[in-house]
Amino acid sequence: MSNPSNSASVVGGLIVLAFWSARVSAGELQNLLDKSDAFAALPRVKHIPAFRLEPIQPAEHAKGTEWFYVCDGSERIGLIQTWTKEIEMFRFSPEVAKGAKYEIPRIYHWGNLYGARIQMYGTQMLPPTTSFKLSFAKDRGDSLELAIEHRHRGDVSGSSEYRLVWDERLGYVWNCTSRYSMPKPAKIEFNNLFAGGISDSRNDRKRWQKTVRATADGRITFAYHNPTNIPVDDIRAGGFVGYVTEEGMNPFVELLQVSSPVSIITCSQWYDQHIVTKPPEAKEADGLYHLQARYRFLSLPGKVAREIEAVAVPATAAGEGKVLGFLLNQPCDFEQFIPREGVYNGGIWQHVTRSDEQAHSGKHSLKVGGRGTGKVAAFAPIGGGPGVIGESNKRYRLTAWVKTDLSEGTAYLRVDDARWNWDDIQASRKTKELSGQNDWTRLAVEFQPGPDDPFLVVRICVDGRGAAWFDDVMLEEAKD
Repeated sequence: MSNPSNSASVVGGLIVLAFWSARVSAGELQNLLDKSDAFAALPRVKHIPAFRLEPIQPAEHAKGTEWFYVCDGSERIGLIQTWTKEIEMFRFSPEVAKGAKYEIPRIYHWGNLYGARIQMYGTQMLPPTTSFKLSFAKDRGDSLELAIEHRHRGDVSGSSEYRLVWDERLGYVWNCTSRYSMPKPAKIEFNNLFAGGISDSRNDRKRWQKTVRATADGRITFAYHNPTNIPVDDIRAGGFVGYVTEEGMNPFVELLQVSSPVSIITCSQWYDQHIVTKPPEAKEADGLYHLQARYRFLSLPGKVAREIEAVAVPATAAGEGKVLGFLLNQPCDFEQFIPREGVYNGGIWQHVTRSDEQAHSGKHSLKVGGRGTGKVAAFAPIGGGPGVIGESNKRYRLTAWVKTDLSEGTAYLRVDDARWNWDDIQASRKTKELSGQNDWTRLAVEFQPGPDDPFLVVRICVDGRGAAWFDDVMLEEAKD
């Protein structure tokens, strides 16, 4: 960590302090706020922050990375960490949940974030990292200033600066800039907006159930968290994207200046917002292609966010989708596709076909064809919609009705504990296996998830030749 008295550093040959002293032009979100009665009615809160950093010893699986609580006086307000390279804000005012400790769980991932976060750089559209450096230009006082430098295979490099300040109406605001250079033009996800609870499949914990954005055609649009509605929108310079509506926090990223057109892409699983620049069109004097963006990370109070929500129009058409859903604690009978309008708080079945050949109830089931013994055909409701978080202190029951016509091998259900991705399996449980020809038979398995609340991945499986039909699949909390 740098000396607290330092007020500037050199990043990529640029003086960080010069960025902070530059005048930041208002974006479209600020223009809306300037016209907002709710925003005008907000009290001006005089506050001089006493920012400081509180180092955290990372868990073993994050060994070698840097972790810091961001504090304002005695209050923890956020987190900076170089493991997944994120800045998270637990709250945008020291008076919200005053005294909360915000202890970071041992296993820390998208499913248990406290607040809202931006990535220090978007990892999905960049080659593998060869170096990453975090430095602090100012690590305490009335502002907090930090910078990152990173390089990637293929001679792609980037640098960003972030400054945390107090705004009398908005509370804490991060002012940010990001730059990239590359030998060949490419799309760059220079940032990603996410918030804890937006993709939680537990209805009592789900938060911020709409995304709003200002699009390049002049509209403000919204999309519910629903895996059938995954908008990709062009955003003009000065546009924004955010989550609504809650009283204490509604996180937004407002673009202020970009060197290339930007698209906002909603993730089909977690509903995070990929903020992506389109490839630059021309080389600059150094023979490289360059991108630059300036933006703010902030929160809107509930009344102000509702004004923006009220003028937003749907991003996608209503009507029935063409995918089958899966909800915790509800039977999945495959009779209805997911409707496009409204929130759908569950996953979708991927790469498996609905069949009208056989059904235990209604007219439809899922048919799984075997690929041969030892070549398990397994299908799961993942890849779209939120994953199911298995609470470690609860018991669960997985059931389904299964009919088989197998010349060899077996059919069964399986549920896995997974962690960082659907292939990171920590434990698996299976029902009994059916072989040969069987009329509709109920299969079931009860289990308790492993520690640290893993994701639960349900799979319907055939290991053999022939076919099996699965109907009325249900994963539920076993309360009896």
